[in-house]
Amino acid sequence: MNQPLIQADRIVKTFALKNCRLTAIRNVSFSIYPGQTLGLVGESGCGKSTLARTLLRLYDPTSGSIIFRGQDITHLGPQKMKAVRRQMQMIFQDPFASLNPRMTVQDIIAEPLQVHRIGNKEEQNKRLAHLLDLVNLPSTCGGRFPHEFSGGQRQRIGIARALALNPEFIVCDEPISALDVSIQAQIANLLLALQKNLNLTYLFIAHDLAMVKVLATHVAVMYLGEFIEIGPVQEIFSHPCHPYTQILLASIPLHDPIQESRRTQIFLQGEPPSPTHPPKGCSFCHRCPRAMPVCFQEKPILITVGKEHQAACHLN
Repeated sequence: MNQPLIQADRIVKTFALKNCRLTAIRNVSFSIYPGQTLGLVGESGCGKSTLARTLLRLYDPTSGSIIFRGQDITHLGPQKMKAVRRQMQMIFQDPFASLNPRMTVQDIIAEPLQVHRIGNKEEQNKRLAHLLDLVNLPSTCGGRFPHEFSGGQRQRIGIARALALNPEFIVCDEPISALDVSIQAQIANLLLALQKNLNLTYLFIAHDLAMVKVLATHVAVMYLGEFIEIGPVQEIFSHPCHPYTQILLASIPLHDPIQESRRTQIFLQGEPPSPTHPPKGCSFCHRCPRAMPVCFQEKPILITVGKEHQAACHLN
């Protein structure tokens, strides 16, 4: 098998607060191989975006290591990390907030080329026209500003900017959640087409599990800064082993309204515990409908429950 394109080994990320320390990422390990898409799911505040930013070294990990293309980038200095970042880019959730309102589309997309000193003005203009064509925007829109575009068009601009340096790995941080439903499918299809044509590898963060099922090859379920289940997308959706994963999948609406009305509803009770004072045992124990005494005392570890499928639960 090919070597992983990017690999995280026991990543921990802790933030110092005024009166305490908050551990946002807790001992997370995973690998993403070339051409794969890892869908990262979990409720708001569980650490998905923090993990993504740590993976790109926008945050420095507190401990653990990050390997990209066989190179340990955990402690690289600014200059060496700058060269690595040509291969690692990010598409942000809010397409309006992530674009400078004072810059034209041409300036926004060309900025990475200028920062990395790639090409002269003529070559950059050719690259701009090619990128606009890739994301299905007219080549004549380069002189316009972000506020002159719709939300879907602004996200296409963000995608074009992420592609400017020909990266291999792209973090998609909920790139469709701020868009209208009709536009979400267009952006999802665009991401799939770009992945196929440009041999891209994605970390795709989302709340929409139905979209994750379409886009991802593998799924990681995150809760309170930890991976509680990870595996191939079909395995996770057909045989979810962790109660939290089962509840998440049960929340996906069915297309048939009759089947939807007949199925048993599962509701998640309570609020997640504070990340500054996590439970002693399983992080999900106080909300789990199947919790046992051992769940409150011993922390479960990820164990193999199927082919490439792991879950952290005492029930397995």
